[in-house]
Amino acid sequence: MRRQRGYTLVEVLIAVTVFAILAGSVYAALNTLSQAAFVHRERSVELAELQRGLVRLETDLRQLAARPARGPDGQLMPALAGQGGGLEGTRAGWANPQQHRRSQLQRFAWSAQSDQLVRTSWPVTDRTPATPAFNEEVLAGLQLLEFNYYSADGRWLEQWPENGASAELPRAVRYRLETDGFGLVERIIVLP
Repeated sequence: MRRQRGYTLVEVLIAVTVFAILAGSVYAALNTLSQAAFVHRERSVELAELQRGLVRLETDLRQLAARPARGPDGQLMPALAGQGGGLEGTRAGWANPQQHRRSQLQRFAWSAQSDQLVRTSWPVTDRTPATPAFNEEVLAGLQLLEFNYYSADGRWLEQWPENGASAELPRAVRYRLETDGFGLVERIIVLP
């Protein structure tokens, strides 16, 4: 009669140990890969938010209209009024898909409030004290917001308008903003 031979206890323990080591290393590698994908996904979302915010800001700047507006107190305000930390202007190209009876001009403002980049807009260009303002938080994690204005005589100014001209626009607007996640972003928008 033939003797059947099986595995010894030592051989089984060695096989289980080798399998456990391989399974542990595969798990560690997959876990690291999964965490990297999660971080990458979060970073992509943050970058998309930054890009959306910058596109909104640049769209407003590129569509500036040289049209002064009346402020809530009835005083004539410049087409673009800006200081280092914010600006307010009138833009053209306000979409009207439902064909409401209104202008295609829109009064808007950009400013830093707490740690957020905020866009404010009004439903009419010439507003009264009762005109509601619509605030939209565009970007979080803001550390710095600065605007500079390039004059016709080739100087960068921290305030616009320099001489009180209400319909004149600068030749370019430079903005600098710094966020928690992406550091300093600086762009120059040449105006038409």
